[in-house]
Amino acid sequence: MTGVGRGLSAAIMTSAGFPVGARAEDMVTLPFGNGRRPLVRYPGKRPVIQLTSRPPQLETPFSIFNEGVITPNDAFFVRYHLSDIPLSIDPETFRVEVKGKVERSLALSLSDLKNDFEPTEIVAVHQCSGNRRGFIEPNDPKNIYSLQENSVP
Repeated sequence: MTGVGRGLSAAIMTSAGFPVGARAEDMVTLPFGNGRRPLVRYPGKRPVIQLTSRPPQLETPFSIFNEGVITPNDAFFVRYHLSDIPLSIDPETFRVEVKGKVERSLALSLSDLKNDFEPTEIVAVHQCSGNRRGFIEPNDPKNIYSLQENSVP
C-alpha cells in the first residue's frame, strides 16, 4: 500500500481509542472546562491535540503558533466528517471531479494531477467554521449565531 492508502490505513482505531500508528505523546489542558486532551502523533504529523478519535479531529497545539505566522502542514488541524474512512484507493480508477456551478465539468486522475499541472504554492487562510466554539459561554456547538455575534470585525 502506498501514498494515500498508507496514510489512511493508519486511521483504523485500536481498542485504546488511538489510531493504529498514532501514539499518545503527552496531555495538554486547553483553557476551558473539560479541556484536558491527549497529544497524539499520526503518520506525517508532529504531536497534535486529539479532540476525537473517530472520526479523527486533531487540533494544532498553541505552541506551534509561536514558531511563525504560517502553520506547517505537519501541525495543521484535521477534520474528518465522513463515517467511513477509506483505507486505500485504486490509482488507476480514482478521480477528482469538479462539477456543479462551473463552466465545464472536469474529472482528473491521480496521473493528471501529478503530471499535467505545475506545482504551485500559495499562502492562504483556512479556518474551521467551529473555531472558538470552546470559548463561547454557554458552550453550545449548535449555536453558530453566537460565533457571529462574538467575531472580530
